[in-house]
Amino acid sequence: MELFILTPATEESYGQPPTTITLPITRLDSTQATRFRQQYEAVVQGQPCYLGIDLSRVEFLDSAGLGALVACHKHVRGLGGQMGLIAPRHMILQLLRMTSLDKVLMVYVDQEDFAKNVGRS
Repeated sequence: MELFILTPATEESYGQPPTTITLPITRLDSTQATRFRQQYEAVVQGQPCYLGIDLSRVEFLDSAGLGALVACHKHVRGLGGQMGLIAPRHMILQLLRMTSLDKVLMVYVDQEDFAKNVGRS
């Protein structure tokens, strides 16, 4: 299976004429959940794969963000693949533990850890 790393991002336009740049998101919340879904579906393309979600820049996660991660996990598992979370910050890890999602969503220290260990559990 192929291995992919997805850093959730948003696009911003500035200036005249508009220049569009892609920026990693710092909040995975109700304002970003739909965009995140579109991003992971575009990466997976209906094929089984190992998908790592790089959360190293995400500072805030609400219930919509948690729901988006769970939906991504179910989507990837339904295709026969595996999904993992890469480098979530301390506050995000605490939230995963409080909701017991750390028992469902595999957490990896960094991208190298993900690449080396995904599929071994």
